[in-house]
Amino acid sequence: MKKQKKKIIYFFYYVAAVILAIFAIGPLVWMVDTSFKTNSEVLSYPPSWGTINALPSRSLTADIIKTRAGQSSNPSALSLEALLGSLSTAQTTTLASPDTIAIHVLGASGYRGTGTMPRRGILIISLINNEGDLASYPTKFSTSDFNKVVNQISSISPLSTDVEQSISNLSQYISDPQEYILNFYDAFLYGPNPIFSRINFISNLLNVNGSSFQDQLAIFKKGIGPLTGIELKEISKILENALNLTTNSNAKTEISKYINDIKLYLDFDQFYEAQKQTKFDQPIELAFILKSNQLKIVKAPSVVESAYTSGDQIYITFKNTSFVWFLNDSVSVKANYNFWEVLANFFDNYVSAWNSAPFGIYYFNSIFVAVATTVLNIIFDVMMAFAFSKLTFPGRDKIFIAIIATMMIPYQVLLVADYLIIHSFGWINSYYALIIPWSATAFVIFLMRQSFNSIPNDLYDAAKIDGASSWRFLWTIAVPLSMPVIITGALLTFLGSWNSFLWVLIMTDTANMRTLPVGLQNFIINSGAIFNQLMAAATFTMIPVVIAFLFFQKYFVSGFFRSGIK
Repeated sequence: MKKQKKKIIYFFYYVAAVILAIFAIGPLVWMVDTSFKTNSEVLSYPPSWGTINALPSRSLTADIIKTRAGQSSNPSALSLEALLGSLSTAQTTTLASPDTIAIHVLGASGYRGTGTMPRRGILIISLINNEGDLASYPTKFSTSDFNKVVNQISSISPLSTDVEQSISNLSQYISDPQEYILNFYDAFLYGPNPIFSRINFISNLLNVNGSSFQDQLAIFKKGIGPLTGIELKEISKILENALNLTTNSNAKTEISKYINDIKLYLDFDQFYEAQKQTKFDQPIELAFILKSNQLKIVKAPSVVESAYTSGDQIYITFKNTSFVWFLNDSVSVKANYNFWEVLANFFDNYVSAWNSAPFGIYYFNSIFVAVATTVLNIIFDVMMAFAFSKLTFPGRDKIFIAIIATMMIPYQVLLVADYLIIHSFGWINSYYALIIPWSATAFVIFLMRQSFNSIPNDLYDAAKIDGASSWRFLWTIAVPLSMPVIITGALLTFLGSWNSFLWVLIMTDTANMRTLPVGLQNFIINSGAIFNQLMAAATFTMIPVVIAFLFFQKYFVSGFFRSGIK
C-alpha cells in the first residue's frame, strides 16, 4: 500500500515538473520559433508552430495590377489578401509598355497578405481564367467584331447616367481597340470609381422606389471585389422579374436602365472573351538572377518575351500581345526552392536583423562592458567579502549591513542622481559610465562572504602562523576553495551587465556606444514591432549567455549550496 502511495506521489511530482518545465521553457521555444517565421505568419491568427520558411515549396499571394500608371487601384477590385497587402506594402503601378503585365506578389497565401516577395528560387506563375484553366489570348484580332459590338452597345437605351457618360467618353478610343478595352474595364470594374462596384451598385438598386427586390439583392453586397459576370447575370434575372411585377412607372424606368447597364457590359465581355483563341500551354517559370532585377525564363509559352522585378512586382512582357487580355484573369504564384535556398529562407530573419543595425558594434560593446564589469566585480567583491568575513575592524558589521541594505533600493530611484554624477565627471556616452558604477555588487559581496564564512578560522590562523599574509591567504587558499561561488557571482554579474537596458539607454546617445539590449529597440517602430526580426535578434543576443551557463552550470549550482543559500 505504501509503495502504491509513493508511486502516486511520484507521478504527481513528475506531472508538476513537466508543467513547470513547459512554463519555463515554452516562451523561449516560442521566441526561437517566431524568429524563423515570415511577416505574414507572425500576424496570422490563430498562431501555429513551425514556419513555411522550412518548406521547399510554397504558394504566394499575388494579384494582377489592373490599372495603368498614374491611376489609383480600386480597393473593391482587389481580393482580400491583395487588399491587406496593399495597405501594408508600397505598391506602384508602372507598366513599361502595353505589352507588359504587372503582378503584385506578397507573402505566403493562407495568411494575412503582409509579406514580401521572395528573392530566390523558381517562381511558377499561372494566369488563370474564370473557369480555373490557364488563360487565353488572341493571336489575331477581329476589327469587324469590335466595330460591331461597339455599335451594338451604343444602341442600347435607356442607360443610367454614369454608363451613358462612360460610353460617351469611350468613343475617343474607337480607333484603338486595346485602349478602348482597357478603359471600358476601368470604367466598369477596375477604375477608382467603377460602375459595378459591389457596394455602390447594389446600394443604388436598393434605393429604387416601388421595387420589391431589396431582400434578394442585399446578399450581393457581401464579398470582396467588383461584381462578377455570374453575379451580374443573377441580378439581371431578379431585375427582369421585378420589372414584370411592378406597376410603378418610375420604378420600371429605373429598373430598365440597370438591366441595360448589365446587358451592355455582358455583351462587350462576351466579345472580349471570344477574341481569345489561344490558351497558354504551360505556366511561366522564372528564376531570380543574383544581384539583378532581371528574371531568367526557365520555361514559358512562346508568347512570353522577358521578365523583370521591381519592388514587390513582377513584370512580364509578351510578344505582340497586350496585357489588356488578362484583365479579367487571376494569377497563381508558387515558389520552389532547392536545399540551399530553403536554408537561406530559414535564416533570412537573422540575416535581415543583423544587417538592420550595427549589431557588430553592439556585440563588441556588450562583450567588452560585460567582461570588464565582471572582472572588476570579482576583484573588488572578493576583497570586500574577505574583509567582512575574516578581518576585524571598527564598524565592520554596520558597514556590511549598509551595503546589503542598498539591495532594497531600486536603482531607478537613484537614476537621476547617478546621471548627474556621471555627467559631472564627463563620462556620458563613454565606457566609464557603463562599467565603473557597476564594478561592485552588494549581492555578490554577500554571496562570497557566506562562502568565506564556511572556511574555518583555524585554517586562516594556521596560515598566519606559517607567515602568510591576509592577502596571500585570500588569493592562494580562500579563492581556490570558494571557486564555485566566485564563478556563480561572475555569471550573475555578467548576466546583469549583458541584459542592462535602461542604464545604457540613458548614458549613451550614439550607436557606437550602445549594447545589444538597446539595439533591439531598432525593431520597435511606430506601427508596431517587427516581431520575427526582433525574436531573431533576441535569439542571437542571448547565445553568449546560454553558452556561458552551459559551461559553468555545475559551478553555478554548487556555488549556491556552498554559499549557504538554500
